[in-house]
Amino acid sequence: MMKRKASAIIFYDAKGNILIQDRKKISKWGEEYGFFGGKIELNESPEEAIKREIKEELGIEIKEFTIFKHHFYSIKKSDLDVEVFCFISKMPDLKILNVQEGELAFMKYKESLNLKFLDGDKFLLNEFGKFLNENTTF
Repeated sequence: MMKRKASAIIFYDAKGNILIQDRKKISKWGEEYGFFGGKIELNESPEEAIKREIKEELGIEIKEFTIFKHHFYSIKKSDLDVEVFCFISKMPDLKILNVQEGELAFMKYKESLNLKFLDGDKFLLNEFGKFLNENTTF
């Protein structure tokens, strides 16, 4: 089985909105939605990877983000084990984003629960819902 390390980020605001990636046109494994981020390169930390990926995918530099979950999952049909470092960050100014990969999907967290994610991303999304319930009121 192949192994991959990745960094991902969930952007959110105090109103219960999240920013995720519409991946329908760029899907690799059948997912329609996912988080912004990607593969951690050789000799790169998870934090360096998320900064690089967000610069590449959204054209912005992020400075304030927090590790949220460190999670392992498998994409069985691709024979791939994934170790993902998931970060969270406050919502960036949507007007300054220059999307280079996929499309923006801005929505209420609860609306995202019925979307087609990879199982590992769905787990992270559900965990994020618990975080929102504990830390924010809408």
